[in-house]
Amino acid sequence: MSVTVGKLFGNGTILYEMRLIAGRKGLNNLVEWVHIIEDDDVSKFLHGNEVVFTAGILNKYDGWLLEFTKKLYGVGTSAFVVNIGPYTKSVSDDVIDYCNSVNMPLYTIPWKTRMVDITRDICSRIIKKEDVEISIASTIKNIIFKIGDLETLSSQMERYGYVKDSKFCFVAMCFQNKNDNQEVLNINKIKMYSERIARSINELCIFFPYNECWILVLVNYGDYDINNFVNTFLKNWNEASWNVHMGVSENKSGINMQAENFNNAYTAMTMSRKKNQEVVFYDKLDIYKLILNIKDQEVLKNYYEDALGKIERYDKENNTDLMDFLYMYLKNNGSPQLVAEKQYVHRNTVNNQLKKIEKITGYNLLNLDEKLRFYLCFFIKDTW
Repeated sequence: MSVTVGKLFGNGTILYEMRLIAGRKGLNNLVEWVHIIEDDDVSKFLHGNEVVFTAGILNKYDGWLLEFTKKLYGVGTSAFVVNIGPYTKSVSDDVIDYCNSVNMPLYTIPWKTRMVDITRDICSRIIKKEDVEISIASTIKNIIFKIGDLETLSSQMERYGYVKDSKFCFVAMCFQNKNDNQEVLNINKIKMYSERIARSINELCIFFPYNECWILVLVNYGDYDINNFVNTFLKNWNEASWNVHMGVSENKSGINMQAENFNNAYTAMTMSRKKNQEVVFYDKLDIYKLILNIKDQEVLKNYYEDALGKIERYDKENNTDLMDFLYMYLKNNGSPQLVAEKQYVHRNTVNNQLKKIEKITGYNLLNLDEKLRFYLCFFIKDTW
């Protein structure tokens, strides 16, 4: 987990006489670590999402600091801190303007402030924050998978600011390689991307991996906030080689309801992958909710085989397309006339196809109950 620049340096003015001189809009940038760098060539070894301190020892010509700043931004630096003193006496307006334009927070500290003291403090706080986040993620997983005493787990969550009647929404994400090659997705990059969006909306969010997927828990987000997160994530998703499939649970109150809520998010994600959609909201699954929550899959299999399964086998053995015909018939409200118009055939041809289906399955499509049976079979097929 990471901490935002604003949270990290919230008391910097008092403790270290830090002064924010540019990039105020980037205070929600996330920070994973901190470095002291004097040689601008070293910047290419940064991983991104770091705070960089410099005294500007190599600042011996006009424009050096601006070029250094641009290199830092280019590798994803979250914030830049300049130690004002004998090497860098001031920060020029062009550096300030650049940091404002790219929303990279730029701070100054006086020479008397020792950079090593600040960096040690920052590292300690980042590690402590990470330990807390790991503990929170572990606790919410224990709640979901019903490991341990719920009351004790609830009390642990409350110590971290998550009250019992908080609202929880789970977002389950999986990623599929479009090119089906051996490329490995940078999970840490996805984590940081998700966290940056979530924390720009609200402070409370939890992350953990599960079955090669990524689970994000949004706590006390409104319905509008959840939609905002999903839309922003998908709108700015720029990993060209990877498709994202996302399932979103309902926004439910109460820690004791979250095991079911998590399963619903995972179910919705599974459907988004099967239907090749970017996102599926569980509360919009309609009839799929009933099908997906039937524990005995053998019941569904037998129901399907008794009707649609017979047609599927007939098509395979006789090189016909009765499945497609039947689906079109049902989607057009069982109207032979509409089907005839769309397939450019005579209405009698449609009726003959209907009779053939009745002969194969024993079910009459003019009977409402038996028509519903076929509808349900297609819904069942979608979940496999």
